[in-house]
Amino acid sequence: MSSASLSRAVAASLAVSAALGLPSPARAGFLYGRLSPAGTEPNGASTSVDVSSNGRTVVFSSGATNWAPLGSDYNGNRIVAVDLDTGVVEVVSVPPSGPVFRGEAPAVSGDGRYVAFLTYSTSYGPNWQVVRKDRQTGGLEVASATAAGQPADAGTNDDTVSISADGRYVAFETASGNFGVPTSGYETFVKDMQTGQVRMVSVKSDGSPSGGGCEIEPHALSDDGRFLTMICSASMVPGARTGQVYVRDLQSNTTELISRSATAASGSTAFAYRPAISPSGRFVSFQNRGYGGLGYANGVDSAGNSGVYLRDRQSGATIPLPRPATVPAAEYDSCAVSSVSSIGSVLLACYYTADSAVGRVPQVFLSIPGEGAPVLLSTNAADQPGNGQSGYTLAVNASGLSMAWESAASNIDPDDHNGKTDIFVLVDESVISDTIFAYGFETAPASRQPPAGRFQTVPVVPGTYGSGAARD
Repeated sequence: MSSASLSRAVAASLAVSAALGLPSPARAGFLYGRLSPAGTEPNGASTSVDVSSNGRTVVFSSGATNWAPLGSDYNGNRIVAVDLDTGVVEVVSVPPSGPVFRGEAPAVSGDGRYVAFLTYSTSYGPNWQVVRKDRQTGGLEVASATAAGQPADAGTNDDTVSISADGRYVAFETASGNFGVPTSGYETFVKDMQTGQVRMVSVKSDGSPSGGGCEIEPHALSDDGRFLTMICSASMVPGARTGQVYVRDLQSNTTELISRSATAASGSTAFAYRPAISPSGRFVSFQNRGYGGLGYANGVDSAGNSGVYLRDRQSGATIPLPRPATVPAAEYDSCAVSSVSSIGSVLLACYYTADSAVGRVPQVFLSIPGEGAPVLLSTNAADQPGNGQSGYTLAVNASGLSMAWESAASNIDPDDHNGKTDIFVLVDESVISDTIFAYGFETAPASRQPPAGRFQTVPVVPGTYGSGAARD
């Protein structure tokens, strides 16, 4: 994106933060780059990205074998964590002693200490299971287990997990009989890793199960573990239409309809999809194509809509995010995947067709409430859009100043030659303390460079800190 656009987006983000009474770090400059192993580029595809609430830890699933010497012989996806503060690259899907095993769909706690993810390994139970890794102690626990510690006897849904900021609560889906699921469909549960308690949360306002009609997406749990957002085909509150987005309050045991507005109190007339909740629990973003009675971004017609809406649970407002200027009016509602920060900024993926050389592929955009059309992020230093799909998964942290997404584009980083999906980050320098990043970042153009001496791109040996000292 252009330096002018970036500056406006950042200024708007900080202004929104101030308006909400949230802390705003003094901005030194944004740093943009592709995560890579030390001294080389990954030799396999990386996907399923998440970022910690404090913006310092990025986790993802990768088939590359050269992230770290550990597990280089393993043929399959593993979970990788990159500490943007120290530059440490770590393979997460490995026990304290033993070989690397398969890991998919990671979710990271607020400070990066805990990572919950899906695995297909008989060591942890039948079929797919959810495990939680403590990166500080190296310990692994099965999260998809009953209060008695028995793994889900039919496994879990091989799609999504979510985790609270302190790592205590983990959300997942299962149809297993030993969880008391009354139907053959999946229900959503939250496991308290401290007490062992397991609660079914895909329940209607009267406390009855959904009947297998609910699903969760990435970023389903709020940081405190109190709120969980889900998409349900069943009517979870009286009078609600089918195919709506809800939030379950695990403290008050209430279910709230999210995909609604003052003119559509019973929910959207079109099915809603892909909900994501902000770390604070205040905002929920979701996809809703075809207007559905939820409002027009341009105040006139659906042509101004992006297809992504933002619900402010505090004010009760449902905000249609505007269509990016680079998306033709004929392709309104083309935005889908989203992630929302605690200041209401939304990272989203939308089809981009302004450049015939690129073709019709999703690109990553940043939307700031009240600041007009979303700004294109997935560009190279010359402001050219990525030449491949970007944003199949993406994440933004609580402050809105750390963003990560996957991209199959090969023209964003001039050193990207592997033809594989990579993980890119756009992060404010002030979010981290030591400003030492994992090797592989592109050299930013002068307009994006922070003050001299404030940033260095250095090779980092996996398992060490940026200085070369051994990791504890």
